Amino acid sequence: MLSRLDRYFLKELIVPFALGLIILTFILIMQQALILMELVLDKGVDLLSIATLFLHLLPAFFLITIPMAVMLSTVTTFNRLSADNEIIALHAGGISFFRFLRPVILFALLVSSLTLVMGFNTDSVKGASKKFAVKLLMKRASLGLEAGVFNNLFPGMMIYVESMPTFSELAGVFIYDQRNPSRPTVIVAKKGNLINDEAEKTVRLNLVDGSLQQGEKGSQRYQRMVFGHYELKIDLPQLMHEQSEVKSLSLAEIKHRIDESKEVNTRDLRLLSDYYKRFVFAFAAILFCLMGMPLGILSGRLSRLGGFAVGIVIILIYYMLMTLGDYLISLQVITPLVAAVFPVLVLIPFCIFLLKCIASDVSPTIFGIASKRP
Repeated sequence: MLSRLDRYFLKELIVPFALGLIILTFILIMQQALILMELVLDKGVDLLSIATLFLHLLPAFFLITIPMAVMLSTVTTFNRLSADNEIIALHAGGISFFRFLRPVILFALLVSSLTLVMGFNTDSVKGASKKFAVKLLMKRASLGLEAGVFNNLFPGMMIYVESMPTFSELAGVFIYDQRNPSRPTVIVAKKGNLINDEAEKTVRLNLVDGSLQQGEKGSQRYQRMVFGHYELKIDLPQLMHEQSEVKSLSLAEIKHRIDESKEVNTRDLRLLSDYYKRFVFAFAAILFCLMGMPLGILSGRLSRLGGFAVGIVIILIYYMLMTLGDYLISLQVITPLVAAVFPVLVLIPFCIFLLKCIASDVSPTIFGIASKRP
């Protein structure tokens, strides 16, 4: 049964956590939001589809922002309690520092569990978002085409378009068709039109004023045809089948892929590291919560923004160390497990140092000022 003090601390922690989670997630998704708005303005996608795709992206962002939000909420809460002398009053009433830890640890465990659930649902969410993206392609295939870029949208086919005057019009079209490997085909056209046929599950490319060259592998003979109008039909069931097979790999499957590969594939190593990070992010939420409490108390004696700034710095250090771990994986300097836990291992000693300082009578000089606890 939670005491009144526990409920008070939890209430004070939950509000800034929720606000921090919303703000941090909003900051991270701004770049993706701009890309989604481009789909509306340049590709003509309806707002309902954009909103659905946006919801599919949220869990992946929450996995990153939840540990950040728990650090900032804990720092903010205990910064206010310390600045308003509530910590001093509670301490004078006989409540020890270790009594403060109980609601903090409970809050940390709740947030850690939420992070763990998000981590293990990330793959299913990614699969659902890919399937939804394929449905969008069925309605408007031009979503997968970008002007001035070699697009590998359809299996066995490379498409290059100089410009796209409208959602469906193409100008300066180059197509390299390898769907029949024994007879590769090159098609060049001045312009074309992209049409989706949802009933037949096909995409038709109506090309105008161009030429088609087709040859046989191992032979110098080839055929060339000049056309005024030419229709290229592309079946989409294969693409839909490939995306419907998207599934998450278990730890054993990832390790099996690494063991079977003759050459070390850094992509598989990072995939294994990402699997471990699902657990590490959950532990990081606990670590950040425990660090935020002493940082908030210490900064509350000096200024209301000191602990918040230090919390931001610690978060940046954590994610910089995580990026460094990924880089060291690419160089094959460390193992995926070491890369995943590397940021936590670096910050644990600092967390223990802060907790010891608050539990004792001496505050550290990390803010440039040595102070005694009242």
